[in-house]
Amino acid sequence: MNGFSLRACRYRDLDQVVTVEKASFPDRPYTRLDFDSFLFLAREGFIVACQNDSIIGYVIAMGRGGAGLIASVAVAPEFRMRRIGEALMMAALHHLAKFERVYLQVDANNKIAISLYRKLLFRETGNRIKGYYPNGDDAIEMVRDRTVPNSLAIEHGSKE
Repeated sequence: MNGFSLRACRYRDLDQVVTVEKASFPDRPYTRLDFDSFLFLAREGFIVACQNDSIIGYVIAMGRGGAGLIASVAVAPEFRMRRIGEALMMAALHHLAKFERVYLQVDANNKIAISLYRKLLFRETGNRIKGYYPNGDDAIEMVRDRTVPNSLAIEHGSKE
């Protein structure tokens, strides 16, 4: 899988997760305490991408209010465009397979992420949160229905 593997996040990984977060979202990073909470809430849905002993990306997938939620996903800048984000998203969708719908929010200006989410059959709900991010950018809500075949994981060669 292109020299990386996916596994459940462990408490000892959180410092490296914070490093990926700060590199990915310098204007609005989650804190170490945020990630402590996410690990407690998401459990096996907090998935990391590893290369050797280094964390190079993560996704946080959990249930909320009867629906699945992708709370955050990031890949270290030097590892982007290698399908790591796609693999993380496929693992998250597998984890959330019991939910009828999976939601996420994305920066309206993040065209690469929006393109990936559309490739994974997410669609915009029409909800836009003005000024959601600290830099003033809007967030777009996207959703994926369970009626979408889970065969995408097989087609894209993702490991579970």
